Amino acid sequence: MKRVCVCIAAVVYAVAGVAFGPALADEPEPIRIYVDEYAEGQVMSHVAKKVIESEYDIPVEFKNVAVGPAFLGVAEDERSLFLVAWLPRTHGAYMERVGDEVDNLGELFDGARLGWAVPAYVPEDELGTIADLGKADVRERLDGTIQGISAGAGLMQVSEEVIDGYGLDDYRLITASSAAMTAALKRAIDDEEWIVVTAWSPHWMWERFDLRYIEDPDGVLGGREHVDAIASKPLAESAPEVHAMIRRMHYSLDQINAALVDAEETSDEAAAQTFIDEHPEVIAEWVGQ
Repeated sequence: MKRVCVCIAAVVYAVAGVAFGPALADEPEPIRIYVDEYAEGQVMSHVAKKVIESEYDIPVEFKNVAVGPAFLGVAEDERSLFLVAWLPRTHGAYMERVGDEVDNLGELFDGARLGWAVPAYVPEDELGTIADLGKADVRERLDGTIQGISAGAGLMQVSEEVIDGYGLDDYRLITASSAAMTAALKRAIDDEEWIVVTAWSPHWMWERFDLRYIEDPDGVLGGREHVDAIASKPLAESAPEVHAMIRRMHYSLDQINAALVDAEETSDEAAAQTFIDEHPEVIAEWVGQ
């Protein structure tokens, strides 16, 4: 009896191998999306994941890293994306390092901006420009600190240049996560204290708080930026439909801002699904329908 069972099992296994083996073998390799802590990158990455998996039946995995490793990862991986390349200024040094090894798939949205921001109640005639930070009374009100984000962020590198360029050697640039930065901003606003934060647009904090950028008369922070998608070069051949879809992927600033507010109130994944549900015509355009 045991021999019969074994034989039957062997036949079933063999048939299953014939029936299911090729399907398993043909299952596509996952596409890896590198994700850093930029809020807009989190949401856009979740949108891309959902669209790729639903439209092309290709699995997508996330790799959470800092900005530098994201650029290097896309250059080294064969099936990967990074959807938050701030150019030409913020991530320009990273792009120069890997530019020949990645494909720039174009602009995801325009009108991005970097800067240092303060709550609107901080008098503009006392702190209207970065140069005003050199005033002794302003430095005292700020306790000699600028609230920053993570150390590897391009904005932090640019902010170090701002400190050097404006001679703000008496200030300390605080390294923290983006969440810690917005938490510090909220605490300061709740107490109506002065605070300067490293900021960027789009971000949900502009919808939540009444803020303004302080002027940068020397232009150290640079001008307007655009946010691009980059892909590993082999992706064009191994997943041409995904490559083409990301090339067509584009958001308006209003769409991004609304999604970021939604994500802050719910989650990145939930906000991504809401965006997809509310903009079927946009998704259809991306996938070429």
